[in-house]
Amino acid sequence: MPLALVLTAVVVLFVLIALVEAVTSRLALPQSVALAGLGITLGLLAAAGNAPEPLTPLAELFSELPISADALTLILLPPLLFDAAFRIDARRMLDDVAPIVLLAVVAVAFSTFAVGFALAPVTGMSLSVCLLLGAIISTTDPLAVLSIFRDVGAPARLVRIVEGESLFNDAAAIALFTILVAAVAAQNVSFTDGVIVFLMSGVGGAAVGAATGTLASALIALTRGHAAALTSITVALPYLTWVLCEQQLGISGAMAVVVSGLATARRAQSGRAVASWRHVHEIWDQLAFWSNSLVFVLAAFLVPTLLSRFDPEFALATGVVVVAAFGARALILWGFLPILQKMALAQSIEHRAKVLLWWGGMRGALTLLLALSVTEIDAVQPSDQEFIAVLATAFTLFTIFVSGLTLRPLTGLVGLHRLSPFEQHLSAGARAFARQRATERVSSAADQYGIETDIAEKALEAYSEVATPENAVSVTARSHLALVVLAQAERAALSRHAENAVISPRVAELLNREVQRVREAARVNGRRGYLAAAERATRYSLAFRGALLAQRWFGARRPLAAVVSDRFEKLIVHRLVLSELVTFCEDRIAPVMGHRVGQVCARILERRRTNVAAALDALTLQYPHFARRLEQRFLERIALTEEHQAYQILREEGILAADVSSALADELAAANRRFTGALTLDLSVDKRAMVAAVPLFAKVPDAALSALVRSLRTRFVVPGERIIRRGDTDDEVYFIASGAVEVDTGSLKVTLGRGSCVGEISAVLGVPRSADVTMLGFGELLVLPGRVFRALLNTNEELRREIVAVARQRRAETDRVSEKTENLQLALNQSPVGAGQAV
Repeated sequence: MPLALVLTAVVVLFVLIALVEAVTSRLALPQSVALAGLGITLGLLAAAGNAPEPLTPLAELFSELPISADALTLILLPPLLFDAAFRIDARRMLDDVAPIVLLAVVAVAFSTFAVGFALAPVTGMSLSVCLLLGAIISTTDPLAVLSIFRDVGAPARLVRIVEGESLFNDAAAIALFTILVAAVAAQNVSFTDGVIVFLMSGVGGAAVGAATGTLASALIALTRGHAAALTSITVALPYLTWVLCEQQLGISGAMAVVVSGLATARRAQSGRAVASWRHVHEIWDQLAFWSNSLVFVLAAFLVPTLLSRFDPEFALATGVVVVAAFGARALILWGFLPILQKMALAQSIEHRAKVLLWWGGMRGALTLLLALSVTEIDAVQPSDQEFIAVLATAFTLFTIFVSGLTLRPLTGLVGLHRLSPFEQHLSAGARAFARQRATERVSSAADQYGIETDIAEKALEAYSEVATPENAVSVTARSHLALVVLAQAERAALSRHAENAVISPRVAELLNREVQRVREAARVNGRRGYLAAAERATRYSLAFRGALLAQRWFGARRPLAAVVSDRFEKLIVHRLVLSELVTFCEDRIAPVMGHRVGQVCARILERRRTNVAAALDALTLQYPHFARRLEQRFLERIALTEEHQAYQILREEGILAADVSSALADELAAANRRFTGALTLDLSVDKRAMVAAVPLFAKVPDAALSALVRSLRTRFVVPGERIIRRGDTDDEVYFIASGAVEVDTGSLKVTLGRGSCVGEISAVLGVPRSADVTMLGFGELLVLPGRVFRALLNTNEELRREIVAVARQRRAETDRVSEKTENLQLALNQSPVGAGQAV
């Protein structure tokens, strides 16, 4: 077929797809149903040979259209997989990793074997052929379910589960398909070999995808946020990754493309060049729409040909496939998933949502594409090709035209479309909030433009009887709505600061993820959820604890310095944004939601500000110079942002000439290069200087001091950390190089600061610990093993006498406090009140 006719056919398809998109949006039909219908209609026209006169040119155009599975796979599948991964926040997906892995990987294998073992006895086909069919129909199309979930306002985590399932489901099914095709063609692949190849192909693909995604991220960093360059790299990445894996390495290209998409998405979500990435996402929206629509229509185009041999035997086999596939999915959702919930590996999913997840497991273009590809593999027997292609096509059509058309009515039947009482309150409050703002805006516009009052009143007649939040919903529900609005305002503020480069990209990414958790928690659990999620943001992260352990076990200080620096910046940004939210609460929340709700929100914000201030003060006391540098850099970023915006305004108004504006932009770019790297917090420790600063070691000879320094370990400690527990039998001695600790003997609490030591009595006497020692802030300790400390005392009599004197002084203070406590208790016991008499 001439290239010009091929291009004409593609252009006609684009026009038809656009018309179908408009029709489906009007009729509220699943897009897959309409696209499948379009493809089947075109296939029937092309196969008929005697199409109606007006449609004859169209039939002739598509009758000779060269369609092959290899071409469709290479051209359309990589961008489809990449786009699905590119939209997902992998770190947020980790919150629900257990159910995603269950539905995406375990369910694929389980469904494959369920279909294979159910179908083989009925049809008499070989088990390997039936298993191959099971792998082909294990891919799912989530678009219809996602559309309904978004329409009914399903929780964001449920949407993430469906997106994650579809993403890794496709990759796992394609990898399993590749292995089973080899098994069917060669007929000599054992089960063990197949499992090994499946794992190696998947792991190898993931490794290559991580490598190509990392390389692409490095190239993206060189583009300095140019939108056209970013788009070019992201479009090239999935194709290069697919060809490298499938053609050169013989491993899973699907898994590689998915992982490379996740790696690139992380770069896109980092807060760097937000406007440029927004442009990239818009381009990918269009590319994904074209790819999904074309692959669906072109795959469905061959349905009439594939089903030309459909007979009663195939109808019976199709029924078996339907029962086995939907039965396997039901067992996963109602059998295996509750086990994960009992093991605290997954959150609960209500049964109404499970029903939609079960019935909405539609098959789409990828299933048809894999079935078509089998018909082009010469090593597979023609009878096996026909068997797989016909049954896969029939099952796909069943899920599209039966499940797809009944999914929305099923949503109403199970009641998922009905709003809960809380959601009804949110809806009423949101409506009142929006209409109140509209009323205020119309009134101010009338005053601004000199429009008469009676005209403004007529324009607002539709809003005159709108219930206000005070009488529409309870205070509790209005408070919940206000917290959702506050969380959204917080996210908007963070996005604004990230786009203006006021905060570093890495910290912007962390904060954006945290505030999304806060918003979801407020929406689901109201005030309790909001507070729990917000307070979690000031706790020590898993990365912080890991870096802390690395410093203590291996002496690695660089990772700890990085996470402490990030914590510093996070807390400073939290303080800034919370101050903005206080103003937002006064100006927006209180006037619309009511003053009582405004007071509730103000108290919650004040609680958050107190927690942030306490956490920030603990760091600032330990590292005041770094805190000053960080705050200064923060203000410098704000100044450069304001300067840039001022130049833009002057340029748009024609005050600045193009050459002058370009020169000023170059100056700003040079100034901004100072902020390309994060500030580094120096946690390096000069142990000899720290030891020399401890008064106890002032008279220790140099030789002994050098031996002591070699035996010392430094330990970074955080506020509230328990260093020593009463009753423990360890004998390490701790010297406070910076910070302060509280020693609690049970009857006496003593605060010790820099230069003091704790634990020396147990080390000398070999007795259990007699007190709890807790760190009051961030600090550095010098840790000395008990045996080294005892050896030092044996060789230095003066130091031994000083240690003994300190120990005796503390013991005397403890005894005095204990004696006073005993006398007070005895007096109370002898008094009338202590004896139980009435007062």
